[in-house]
Amino acid sequence: MYKPCRVLVTGAGSGVGQGIIKALRLSKLPVIIISADIGPMNAALYRTDEAIVFQRVEILNSSDEIIRLIHQNKIDVVMVGSEFDLVFFSKYKTAIENETGATIIVASLETVDIANDKWLTTEFLREKNLPYAKAWLPRALEDALNIATEWGYPIILKTRRGTSSRHVHLINNRQLLENFYSSIPLPMLQEVIDIPTAQLNTEYTCSLFKTADGKILGPFTARRTIRGGTSWHIEVAHFKELNDLLLAIGQSIDFMGSLNVQLMLTKKGPIPFEINARFSGTTAIRAHFGFNEPEMALLSYYYRENIPTPNIRSGIALRYNEEVFIDNFRANELQPNIHKGYVNTWF
Repeated sequence: MYKPCRVLVTGAGSGVGQGIIKALRLSKLPVIIISADIGPMNAALYRTDEAIVFQRVEILNSSDEIIRLIHQNKIDVVMVGSEFDLVFFSKYKTAIENETGATIIVASLETVDIANDKWLTTEFLREKNLPYAKAWLPRALEDALNIATEWGYPIILKTRRGTSSRHVHLINNRQLLENFYSSIPLPMLQEVIDIPTAQLNTEYTCSLFKTADGKILGPFTARRTIRGGTSWHIEVAHFKELNDLLLAIGQSIDFMGSLNVQLMLTKKGPIPFEINARFSGTTAIRAHFGFNEPEMALLSYYYRENIPTPNIRSGIALRYNEEVFIDNFRANELQPNIHKGYVNTWF
């Protein structure tokens, strides 16, 4: 019999945060879910057992307030649902754990930095002799134009830091590069390894899980299409041609719990272009098909149990939009830990 576990999910209004919550709801573990976000207008705050409005981690001395809230709410485990929280919880992991006794599921700061910076991701893959997409850090627009001419169009212009395809552009000619370059924070150029399409084709989102004793479970492999930077159509299957590369990446980097790897399958084989050292937007989908990373995180890092090899099923996930309704209240009256929302059964 497991003792109850109070799990705080930060960034609960994000796709990642909601995915963690859904995966925890699928688990049969005795979990009390406390959602947290920086403002009351986040749907997940009204669908969990309890809710907290957190202050932004960027605020000076925010660690003191967050430690106080973890204490006050008797939190056992913290799961990070917002990429903006990753650096904070990684940086202060030891201090928070020592002060509160809570377990923070987050990778080391070095790994978080590699995963958050697409240039550092490329350099990590190169240094580990793993496949990677050629990249360049231009010093200025002129430098970018020269490299683009040398490589040939099309090329990818993107920011070093960012998620959900924000500030990512497929550049087909010099004029487009001139138009977009100044709008990209921390710009980098990357070769085109393949072009995403609206069909399930060559782009994949995959995952590994590392237990407390260092065992790597998975990989979970899925082919996808993207809409608005989010996986939209997902085909889950045993794409065995990806396994060796994914396991090599997992064995080359220090991570805790989940490691999400996004890649393209090309004529030269699989080439990764992004690594996320965290839960990801497809966490709930993986949980449905038998690879429940939030549950495994609790079993391994909180309950300290050995985890058997997951039985990953195959299938299709099709995304759609959903609403949470809170009747008879104005926006300025919402109180996340008091008011509850509901979801209609439409189908």
